[in-house]
Amino acid sequence: MFKGRYTPPQRQIVIYGEPLEEMLPKALSELWARQTVLVTSQSLAGPKRAGGRCGAILGDGCTDRIEGIGRDAPFADVMNIVGALRHKGTEAMVAVGGGSVAEAAKSARICLTNNVAETDDLARLALSTTSASPRPYLISVPTTLSGAEYTPAAGFLNPLTGRKQIVSHADLAADIVLLDPTATLDTPEELWLSSGLRAVDHAIATWCSAAGSAPMAEASALQGLRLLTRGLRASKARPEDLNARQDCQLGSWQTIQGAAQGVRLGPSHAIGRPITGQTGLPQGVASAILLPHVLRYTAPETSHLHAPLAEAMGSPGQPLADTVAELVKDLGLPTRLGAQGVPADALEQMAEEAMLHPELQTGGRRFDSPAQVLEVLRSAW
Repeated sequence: MFKGRYTPPQRQIVIYGEPLEEMLPKALSELWARQTVLVTSQSLAGPKRAGGRCGAILGDGCTDRIEGIGRDAPFADVMNIVGALRHKGTEAMVAVGGGSVAEAAKSARICLTNNVAETDDLARLALSTTSASPRPYLISVPTTLSGAEYTPAAGFLNPLTGRKQIVSHADLAADIVLLDPTATLDTPEELWLSSGLRAVDHAIATWCSAAGSAPMAEASALQGLRLLTRGLRASKARPEDLNARQDCQLGSWQTIQGAAQGVRLGPSHAIGRPITGQTGLPQGVASAILLPHVLRYTAPETSHLHAPLAEAMGSPGQPLADTVAELVKDLGLPTRLGAQGVPADALEQMAEEAMLHPELQTGGRRFDSPAQVLEVLRSAW
């Protein structure tokens, strides 16, 4: 018998199965919101793309548009959003894009609520945040599978440290998420598939980290993994298949529920952080490369945890590391750190930095020294 406590995350509405042109007006009506700010990427701002479509729906109620969010949500971009949100009467923000757009939008809400105006305020923000709920309302239209819109934390690039600064609040996740697979059709293939592999990583990490202690998160992880395995392969083979893309969207939503509930993600995240932070390697690509090698390291002590996951991915009885490696190969994603420009002479320092992250120890087998992390990194290089 095990002990536990389940606290439902904030009230969040997820709408799916309808086009944006029907869902967005409903969402605005649900929030009693008319005056809005639109945040999207430059690549999605065209009239036939998701950002442009949302802009047309918002019409005269859109008081400002922020187009172009940099990788990792730079603080300057966050403050551009904050400036737009200060417009008197702004009732909701609509964020259209991938993880960086979602992170920037969430960060802007918490900066606005905490009166952050310049870099000098960041030290104060790191120490404490107000208990007041972030404002205004946030409607998210994801175009990748990162899952950032579902979690109560956000990160932006602090120019003083050159690293991501993490902020959190129980009510920080998007108030409404709109899942329209047509909004993802313009997402570059590698970004779509690698963000989906990141969602696969979320599922596996949640299952192994929770290990019987968070039944709601585990159930979501397992079902989400089934949907992602099926949907990613199908969307690779048939990019216009909207049913496959919807499977991926629903799978991403389900696999991030553990993180949204406070379950710590696994060692591939901890090992990947110094790599993505120092080299700019996208997180999804890092997961695609690292996850099979991490699973081989943890397998001697976690076969009982891996077996249900391999079965959910359609390969009962096969080692989970091999099952994930086959999926990565089928999706045509990168498999080697060296081929992605990660320098071999940096691996030792990256291994030492990975030891600082608590998630490293949540995969079912401990890493007792940087040498063990280095073993994984070298096998992936």
